[in-house]
Amino acid sequence: MTDAIVLAGGGEGEIEKKFGVTNRSLLVIKDKFMIEYVIEALKSVSSIKRIIVVGPINEIKSRIGGLVEEVVPPGKNPFESAWKGLEVLQTREKVLVSGSDLPLLKGEMVEDFLLRCSKEEADFYYPIIRREVYEKKLNDSQRTFVRLRDGCFTGGDILFLNPQVMEKKKEWISRIIENRKNPVALARLIGAKIIFKYFTKQLTIKDVEERVDKVLGIRALAVITPYPEMGFDVDKVGHVQVAERILKK
Repeated sequence: MTDAIVLAGGGEGEIEKKFGVTNRSLLVIKDKFMIEYVIEALKSVSSIKRIIVVGPINEIKSRIGGLVEEVVPPGKNPFESAWKGLEVLQTREKVLVSGSDLPLLKGEMVEDFLLRCSKEEADFYYPIIRREVYEKKLNDSQRTFVRLRDGCFTGGDILFLNPQVMEKKKEWISRIIENRKNPVALARLIGAKIIFKYFTKQLTIKDVEERVDKVLGIRALAVITPYPEMGFDVDKVGHVQVAERILKK
């Protein structure tokens, strides 16, 4: 069994300004708050026991508080928020950390990701999606991709990690979480050799994994997922229309 943390810290982004919501996760799409789609997906996964939401307590609790184990106040950034969730959970087992703005997320997608993670032992798992897979379903949404020798990829908005390692490597994981949507920035975090290989089009997924292990002593794995929805976080006004279109089907 594993526990899950849903990050709903929010901020003054274009979604909040355009639709007049205090927190992006509380934007209503097709009669549900965005965060509800995430919670429903996680609750349908048999291996997930507890779900903690980290976000503004009054706004979140009054709307979806009854659906989760607990709502705790956010930190100053995504890492601090994740850490607050871990402090409440007090577990030594691996924990799933998810964004709250993934309205297309389904339980079977999470189950598939966890199954792929279970095939190889690691401390830190990060889902990545091939560009052709993402654009086949979500070709009208903006996304940053990085070209590797293995193919062209974007990152997901879910992590699966060992909390004990998170405690030991706080600074590094904080930067990983903050840059989770920027693959180039992620590469910069682990050295000049990686940057050189990237710009000469020689960088592979294995190169990155081995570099993280060597430099930081963390066994990190990129997990290729067939589900582009895991990387479709609604943080732009145009994304709302894409989500509504797909959810109508």
